[in-house]
Amino acid sequence: MNLNNRFLRIFVTESALNDAVTGAIIEKYPGRIQKVVPDDYDICEDARGIDPKRVLYLTHSKGDVVKGCPGTAESYLCCNYQVINQTQNCPMNCVYCILQFYLNQPATILFTNFEDIFIDLKEKLSCQPKRFFRIGTGELGDSLAISGSVFFADQAIRTFANIPNALLELKTKTSEADDLLNIPHNGHTVLAWSINPQEIIDRYEFKTSQLITRLAAAARAGDAGYLLAFHLDPILAVPGWEDLYSDLLDELYLHIPSERIVWISMGSLRFPPSMKDKMIERYPSTTLPFGEMIRGMDGKMRYARPVRVPMYKKIYQQLTGVSDPPFIYFCMESQDVWEEVTGTSPESNAYLDYLFAESLYKRFAGLLAEKPVRDTYERGFSLEQIPNKPG
Repeated sequence: MNLNNRFLRIFVTESALNDAVTGAIIEKYPGRIQKVVPDDYDICEDARGIDPKRVLYLTHSKGDVVKGCPGTAESYLCCNYQVINQTQNCPMNCVYCILQFYLNQPATILFTNFEDIFIDLKEKLSCQPKRFFRIGTGELGDSLAISGSVFFADQAIRTFANIPNALLELKTKTSEADDLLNIPHNGHTVLAWSINPQEIIDRYEFKTSQLITRLAAAARAGDAGYLLAFHLDPILAVPGWEDLYSDLLDELYLHIPSERIVWISMGSLRFPPSMKDKMIERYPSTTLPFGEMIRGMDGKMRYARPVRVPMYKKIYQQLTGVSDPPFIYFCMESQDVWEEVTGTSPESNAYLDYLFAESLYKRFAGLLAEKPVRDTYERGFSLEQIPNKPG
């Protein structure tokens, strides 16, 4: 699966032209129409009529790239995850993808000033050395789907190998991790896969890797010493979901020992109300946005609680029914749902953040230099709160 071939045009800003990675990225796309443009150039006219997923735009970031995950309303728990938005947009086509609502630029954007990003990152992390951070690159685009993202992942893995108080998470729906297997990671990178039953992949996750190839890639990554994570998100209430997800989890634990998995997330289908029209426009034959849904406390459409809680319960019971189960958490769920499914609930976002660190300390000896202290996490700290140094 070569998603790089989807690009028809490449734009490079003057600031990015001489970056070390720019030439390497362009070499991956031979024969594409390329244009060097000023940093303030508006490419909308040049890209008119072309799918933004097929236009590549190489430039420098103009603001904070390292920041807190936007999460959701306070009514739902958020885990204080931090993100590096180096890639924006994705060449794959998932019917439910939230990016079709949040991103409106005319291209897939790659920031090529890697050195600036890593300087900013290390300065921010050094401000609170007693706190352990989880930082990912997969919020606004797949971490490994295109070459520019993989180049960044390579450098990020090497950088995080020497950062004692953070884990890098690279999240993907591809099987393109082999180029990373020999990089010295020092146990500070998590390779993560979003997974769903193959029937759901076939119906709703177009141009993504097959389930079996994702799991095989994860197994190879585990053999290379990487920590692993998996994301069951979104869980879809399709007919026969019980057997589909039960078989999925059997496959997961067949390929991946639970002791290599740092965490597994669960989340159900949710989207802003206006995204329904976008899904119908892009995928006229889909029935996905017509399910029985309600408007949640954050204004997003989601399955009603009597629908999603039974799904969570069944999946949670199977995930935890092994020796040394991974840390299981919910993405954008209320304390009531946590309580109903697991029998307990984090008291706050900050406490959930602490629970991650506590689990890592207990399950992976030497990963955290010191036992985490809850008070450190109660401060609700975010990397976005620390301004860049002047100059």
